[in-house]
Amino acid sequence: MSCPHCREAAKFVAYRSCHVTTLLGQAHYPRAYYHCSHCHQGWFPTDAEFGLESKQTRGAREVISLVGTLEPFEESAKLALARLTGLTVCASTVRRVTEAVGNHVASRRAAGKSLGPRRAWDWHRDAQGRRVGSVSLDATAVLQQGLHGKKAESRMPWVGSVFNPPPLAKGAVQEPLRPRRISDTRYVSGLMSLPEIGRQLRAECEAVGLANVDLAIGLTDGGHGLEDCLIETVFAGVVKEFVLILDFFHVSEHIGDFAKLWCHDDASRKTQKERWCHLLKHQGGEALLAELSSLDLSLHPPEVQEAHRLLTNYLRSNLHRLDYPTYRANGWQIGSGEIESACKGVIAHRLKGPGMRWREFGTTSVCQLRALFKSESACWQHYWIYELTS
Repeated sequence: MSCPHCREAAKFVAYRSCHVTTLLGQAHYPRAYYHCSHCHQGWFPTDAEFGLESKQTRGAREVISLVGTLEPFEESAKLALARLTGLTVCASTVRRVTEAVGNHVASRRAAGKSLGPRRAWDWHRDAQGRRVGSVSLDATAVLQQGLHGKKAESRMPWVGSVFNPPPLAKGAVQEPLRPRRISDTRYVSGLMSLPEIGRQLRAECEAVGLANVDLAIGLTDGGHGLEDCLIETVFAGVVKEFVLILDFFHVSEHIGDFAKLWCHDDASRKTQKERWCHLLKHQGGEALLAELSSLDLSLHPPEVQEAHRLLTNYLRSNLHRLDYPTYRANGWQIGSGEIESACKGVIAHRLKGPGMRWREFGTTSVCQLRALFKSESACWQHYWIYELTS
């Protein structure tokens, strides 16, 4: 038999027993062991034929990594696996298998792969009849574990999503009372540079046929570099036309911060913030900027004047993303609720539990695995059927 390491001829040594975890329980089987006298490497070819890694079958690895993706490793080992499948493994095995699978997902994405099927979505149309697709990007903090069990500085894994939100009814200007579930969604996530998360998000956009839309929408908060990432990395060469929208609720927070300094009591602050936000939503950023610029600050202290300067500069630099009356008339989303939900659903629900701290390796592995699981259902199935052998 040819050695897989150096391609020289290797010889059979002996049959050796292997203890294997399967969905039906623990099992032993004999498999042939070969040794190469040239590179001095040994291997079990039967393991590759059976799809074994770390003595788990593929089915067992999927179940172990799935519960490790959904629940803390200790609970997964003691409760979920034992009760649901009868598998008996320790918490360290659940962690090791989950991180190994997550690392494989991360490495495939880093190589430019989309892990779901290449299937163009049936993109929803806006009030003008145009096919519209949406993309969003954000980050959230995750506590880290340093050497010798010491606390380390928190890190900010990214979450990127491409999704197909149902628009408002044609001509409507009011958001629905109840948010509608978006089934067509794909996520990428992990600790990486902004250009890298942009490249991985672009791969998912291409896989779901974002190039087929008439208009792409980039919806983010005011985070540094997000706008450039969407323009230069995600959209460039993929879509014909795009519109960038600044998350309305992000702007309203800035307005609220200034209102706290401008007004003297809680009631007037609330009223003033609501009036300015109403003006922004129904008349746009230019109307709000004009009103704020007309305020007389000559009798106000320096901190109020500085807050006013910061707010007006913020609005002025983002005017191209503040035309909310037009966005709403077209039936487009103006709030980043989808990506905020992704920060919670993909990252926070698993990585920000009580007392949890993570290593950098485990952070990205679990983030990417959860991103795969939380994406449209075909992605998880496609990965386990096709990607592990490609």
